[in-house]
Amino acid sequence: MVKAEYVFVYGDVLRRKSALVSFLAYPYMLSAFILIVGYGVGGLNAFTEKTGVDPVLFYVSGSYIMLSVMAVSDDLMWRPDFDHWMGTLPYVLLSPVSRAYRYIAIPLPRLTLVVLLGATSVMPVFTVLEGLGGILAGLIVVLIGVLASLSFIPVSMLVMGLLYRSTGENWRVLNIVRPLLMILIGVYYPRQMMPWIGRLVTYLLPPSNSVEAAQRFLATLQLDTYSWLLIGLTVALSIVYLPVGIKGLVAWEGRLRLTGVRTE
Repeated sequence: MVKAEYVFVYGDVLRRKSALVSFLAYPYMLSAFILIVGYGVGGLNAFTEKTGVDPVLFYVSGSYIMLSVMAVSDDLMWRPDFDHWMGTLPYVLLSPVSRAYRYIAIPLPRLTLVVLLGATSVMPVFTVLEGLGGILAGLIVVLIGVLASLSFIPVSMLVMGLLYRSTGENWRVLNIVRPLLMILIGVYYPRQMMPWIGRLVTYLLPPSNSVEAAQRFLATLQLDTYSWLLIGLTVALSIVYLPVGIKGLVAWEGRLRLTGVRTE
């Protein structure tokens, strides 16, 4: 299953080289846009004074983590609809391969791209701004980004299991749920600035804890005790959500076997 997913994803990536270039350039483009706008309305020094973090490091890291989470979660959450539109969903349902193996294998090729994205965006910027010490700091941010991506897999499975069982036009609801999840992760809107209800919800989302750990790390370029606690909470929640998410997907596919796949 892992080999098949790699062949499927990288066959498309290598065929559409412009998409790969855009993917690697996206953190730079988004960070540059935000920094230009921020400089125009208040100056970059104001951001540093309020947060204690270099805005360039903050937004490059934030862009990288957001794109990493989206790359992995999108490939997973949209796959059932993709199989449906391509007409391959009935064959997938008849496959003897374990559901858990299939849905865990789907995001793995994207994780490789996540590491490549970190090597071409986070690492160079940290090295230029922080010197040789920035290499280690950039590597830590990349690893936290990978952890955030991995921790979002169980959440994606849980959302898929609930969504695909409850609605027919899944893509419409996904277009609403997806940006809400991105906001709650706290990449560009730190959860310390959210209302208390929003903060409470974010603590239940594994990747949001990794994001806060990364943001705290950017302030001092050191992982303090609380940051390690947040990383541990990320891993613990992922372990808790994984069997629940798999069970939800299995239940959805079981329902499809009973009702059949609609082709209209």
